[in-house]
Amino acid sequence: MIKKPAVFAILILLFAVDTNAQEKTELREHYLRPPEAIAEEALAPRHRNVYLNDLDPSAEYFLNPLEAGELLPLSLLAKPHHNIAGLQIDPQANRARWMTTQSTNGLELIGARDGEARPISTPDGAMITTERWSPDGSRLAYLAHFNNSTHIYVANLSNGRSRRLTNQPVLATRTGDIQWSADGSYIFTVLVPRDRGEAPSMPRVPGTPQVKMTSSKENRLRTYQSLLKNRHEADLLEYHITGQLARINTGNRRIHRIGKPAMIESFDASPSGEYVIVQTVQKPFPYIVPYYRFGWVEEIWDMEGNVLTELRKSEASLGIPDHEETEDYGRSDIEWRPDGNGLSLILEPEEEKKDTTDTDDGDDGDNDDEEDKEEEEKKDKMYSIIQWLPPFGDTDMDTVYTSKRKMQGVSYSPETDILFIWENRNREEHLYAVFTDQSDTTYTIYRHKSDDFYKDPGNLMRKPGRMGETVVRLSPNREHVYLSGTQRYEDYDEKAPRPFIDRVTIQTGEKERIFQSAEDVYEDVTAVLDDQMTEIVLERESPEMHPDAWLYNTETGERTKLTDNRDYNEAVTGAVRHRFKVERADSFRFWVEVVLPKDWNGERLPGYIWHYPTEYDDQEDYDERARRHNINDFPNIYSRSPEILTKRGYAIIRADWPIAGRRGTSNDNFVWSIVQNSTAVIDSADARGYIDRSRMAIGGHSYGAFGTANALIHTSFFKAGIAGDGNFNRTLTPLGFQREPKDLWRAQDRYLQMSPLFWADRIDGALLMYHGEEDQNVGTWPTNSRRMFHAMNGIGKTAAMYMYPYEGHGPDAEETIMDLWTRMSDWLDHYVKNAGDHVPEAELGED
Repeated sequence: MIKKPAVFAILILLFAVDTNAQEKTELREHYLRPPEAIAEEALAPRHRNVYLNDLDPSAEYFLNPLEAGELLPLSLLAKPHHNIAGLQIDPQANRARWMTTQSTNGLELIGARDGEARPISTPDGAMITTERWSPDGSRLAYLAHFNNSTHIYVANLSNGRSRRLTNQPVLATRTGDIQWSADGSYIFTVLVPRDRGEAPSMPRVPGTPQVKMTSSKENRLRTYQSLLKNRHEADLLEYHITGQLARINTGNRRIHRIGKPAMIESFDASPSGEYVIVQTVQKPFPYIVPYYRFGWVEEIWDMEGNVLTELRKSEASLGIPDHEETEDYGRSDIEWRPDGNGLSLILEPEEEKKDTTDTDDGDDGDNDDEEDKEEEEKKDKMYSIIQWLPPFGDTDMDTVYTSKRKMQGVSYSPETDILFIWENRNREEHLYAVFTDQSDTTYTIYRHKSDDFYKDPGNLMRKPGRMGETVVRLSPNREHVYLSGTQRYEDYDEKAPRPFIDRVTIQTGEKERIFQSAEDVYEDVTAVLDDQMTEIVLERESPEMHPDAWLYNTETGERTKLTDNRDYNEAVTGAVRHRFKVERADSFRFWVEVVLPKDWNGERLPGYIWHYPTEYDDQEDYDERARRHNINDFPNIYSRSPEILTKRGYAIIRADWPIAGRRGTSNDNFVWSIVQNSTAVIDSADARGYIDRSRMAIGGHSYGAFGTANALIHTSFFKAGIAGDGNFNRTLTPLGFQREPKDLWRAQDRYLQMSPLFWADRIDGALLMYHGEEDQNVGTWPTNSRRMFHAMNGIGKTAAMYMYPYEGHGPDAEETIMDLWTRMSDWLDHYVKNAGDHVPEAELGED
């Protein structure tokens, strides 16, 4: 359904308690702006900062996308679009909606060794996505999005000029991809088909009812949004995702159309530019699952669109247990070889067919079973790494390497003469090298128990190969590979994780650490400029140091600063922070961080807990996940960070919110955990003198909104709650949610106990709910907020509800976020900070 643009917020609110202060703010039906102290933090120009992580293949430049602003204008979200089968489409421009609403409107190059910026010309008025380096690094292709169409542009890095490559618009509703051939002569993409006609129109009189039938087995599907409603929507979806695969000559811009238009889900062109792996969506479309669970087939096409072979296929994933969906013919890890000579894949042995003939002759069969077992062990079932050459027939497979053990993946050296093979058996990871001219010998790079968290060996470092495919980075003498990882410590609350690079001798496994992050600064390796590993680019940060990029010489130790990023939220990042553990009545211990105003003078403050309930099996499970904490993280602030409220005199509490219990039963403890978590956090913050426990609020988004409503029901700690895009009625997700394994009928008491709607008469506190009208998240339909508000209004509780047009599962538009900040801060001031007293007019949000 196409939405009509709106110029005002749709706000629905009623109050059981009427006050002058709330009339001045909450009842105004237009977008509001918060006090400047909040607006300046939410709108801070963080988008001006530069992060270097997209290095060109020649290692000379980083690409820096230039954003128009931190937040989107509502007008972009309001552009007419379809929500259809879980896919959001801009029909006017033939692309996915996210490409219309993103905000990159320019590009520049940043010198990898000097940090100097060089502009790239881009077309006026276009938004930019999908930047792709040519294999030699001399050019850059990208998609330029205009109001009515999308086109490919190619920039020449020698002069920074761009020219349009396509005369026919790109179809970017599904793939939206650009791929170069190895020599840079061609670009592959999907175009809007010629002469495709007008989109199907909605019939005035439906030609058929919507028809659905249950399956013969239990089918525990999630409550997906925007599923196909009727035949018209199915036809509309087919129209918008049917595109023409094309190869475009980058010199003369001639288009070679590959086969007929098809519903192309993805494509992967060979380095030679002569073949393409194409995945296409298959019909019929199911009406009970979103598009990403539709059936598909993956094939190799030649340049005329002829199908040379079928690689894999999948029936629609309908959720039925024991339903075989994907057929891969025993093939895995399918990739184009980096030397351009066909495909690389791992081939599993064919399963031996078992003789099920009944041969019972009265004997107990013990001896026969032992003989069968011995015979089975003698069978050679070999896994093979295959080079599959054109035209990809059954006789075109050459075996490169075989093993009796299952191989999970393979990578290649730049010359493809060394294989790097990864196995995982009995929770032991094994990475080893094989030289193709002596394949009977393996060289272990590392063995690692996957549950040995503190002995991370790292991952193989890779780079773009000469034909555009990814290869393993070798030292110039080809004797070494490099592993990058992060060393972590058991006392993670005192020692920060330290990224590292190890140089490993291939034939001996001997390791040498050539780089390790400092102890007091987190130094993450974002790029490598040479195979000798002499020059690397680091992103350095600490709690007091905003992230910046530095060029680091591993031989001399010299550092050169490449970016000059700024902390645009100093008033908030410089806040007083205290991190500590609290203990519940059941002895479960978890972490809490309290953030206090920068100029905090020691007085007790009104507190605001921001949380998200998370399930854990037990204390050990929690502790294992908590050990990834980094004490050297910089406290980044974003447009919706609750810490901004420290400028309004609040103590912000960021607390883990464990829901503990063995898998499948943790929700039996949900309400109990909400109560105990709240008690432990407030008692501890109170004992430390941070908060005034008589002036507390709690808030959260999505599952945090669910937890917020439950906290207001089952505790008496909170004067108010903020609940965003939440679920308040678990019977609307009757087949499971989060980690809940049982359905409503097998765990009715659990569903009812956890659902705030059924306990709304016990809410103690003022609840503000906000919801995006186009929330597509599984389980958080906007009807949840509507029904919760309806109930609270009906039984005389204090509540407000704000429904924001065109927003999804979380607000994106500047107008929405500014309005929401105004209403939330005034809500908290009135019901928490001033505990129901009249709010001075000067403190109210501005129009």
